[in-house]
Amino acid sequence: MNVSLTDISPSQKKIRVEIPESRVAKEFDKKYRDLAKNSKIKGFRPGKVPLSILKSYYGKAVEHEVSSQFIQDTFGDALKEVDLKPLTQADISESHFDEGGSFTYTALVDVCPPFEMPDYKGLKLFKPAVQVTEEQLLSELDKLAQSHAQLRAIEIERPVQDADVAIVDFTPSIEGRVFEKGKTSDFMAEIGKNALHPEFDKHLLGRKPGESFSFELDYPEDASTPELAGKRVLFDLTIKELKEKEVPELNDEFALSLGTGQFETLEALRAEIRGKLLEREEQKASQTARDQILEKILAKVSFELSPKVIEREAEKILQNLKHQFEAQGLKIGTDAFDAPEYKTGTMLQAEKDIRTRLVLEKIAEAEAITLDAEEEEQVFRDIAAAFRIDLVKVKMEYGESAIVEQEKERKINDKVLKFIENEAVFVDTPEEAIEPEAESGAEGQEQISDN
Repeated sequence: MNVSLTDISPSQKKIRVEIPESRVAKEFDKKYRDLAKNSKIKGFRPGKVPLSILKSYYGKAVEHEVSSQFIQDTFGDALKEVDLKPLTQADISESHFDEGGSFTYTALVDVCPPFEMPDYKGLKLFKPAVQVTEEQLLSELDKLAQSHAQLRAIEIERPVQDADVAIVDFTPSIEGRVFEKGKTSDFMAEIGKNALHPEFDKHLLGRKPGESFSFELDYPEDASTPELAGKRVLFDLTIKELKEKEVPELNDEFALSLGTGQFETLEALRAEIRGKLLEREEQKASQTARDQILEKILAKVSFELSPKVIEREAEKILQNLKHQFEAQGLKIGTDAFDAPEYKTGTMLQAEKDIRTRLVLEKIAEAEAITLDAEEEEQVFRDIAAAFRIDLVKVKMEYGESAIVEQEKERKINDKVLKFIENEAVFVDTPEEAIEPEAESGAEGQEQISDN
């Protein structure tokens, strides 16, 4: 095939691909021979339909099938031949069969324009000091103890108190109609947690098991359940049973009771939790530094991106959000994603994501940062574990899939950011990390490719 390239703009190229007549004729011949074997046309026996009749019946469909197949089979190779990396799916702008028998198509390809990289070594960064306080440690221990608490039935008759667990049935109604979706039996309301509504639990205080009563609650406009948003809801509720939580005491016995065999004493448990908290705080501090890295670099880089590229990236973000909501069992109406402010925010995020990806990719190339064999192997192990798929199957069937490429890109980006972080100069306060406004990155500056 013959491939030619035309510059439309720094961020858009036109690629023209011509498939020679011999290859086109061979493909048409194959298609019509297959049709001749299987076509049932009145007046002709199978396999004996003349080519002219087949063309009159199926010509347009065959042309469409052949052209689509050629584009699918050749476009990837054509991009490699002219060394283009599309930022989004290219649009075929024209395709036709020529009089001489060849097939030609053109495509508009959006690419990363050349840009000058700013200095990314020796950046001034502020990284918060990493420490674990006794208060943090006690909070985590309390959460662990609470998770191992047991419920004990209250044998004496008494009213509901703070921290009790009330077993209740309730039916919500809106404007006189029962909200069927909200009807609940045997709900465990831990008094004081206000899990359903900030005012829900207080209506149970002082009541006794066996009591039935009603109360109204006003839900805000941004309520997580759309049907309740901005509505006044009447609850008909019955307290069926009252229990209290027995939280285990934090001691050596509790540490042993965890059943892992890892902790013989409370002190050993404290040391483990402190280590995990320290690791978490270190990750937060590192993320603070990396946020500064991206902010500083992106502020100094200027290049044009096609609106189409940004729009399609924004669509991906919205689709991922929808999938996340659905995976959590949440049904969010499409109107929620169509709000102008939401779309604007998504477009801004999409543009930032694209610029970040391109800049980090450029630094990775400049510093020859890649994944070694063990790191690539870890990519496959992570995907196999996440999707519960056999490792060999992941390698064989998903080796060049988008999900593998995305995970590899994520790991390379992580290495790039770690490299920049290691090359940075750390200062004592956030104010010291603020750099004076520079002219670099301003609109109209000369763009220089470092390819």
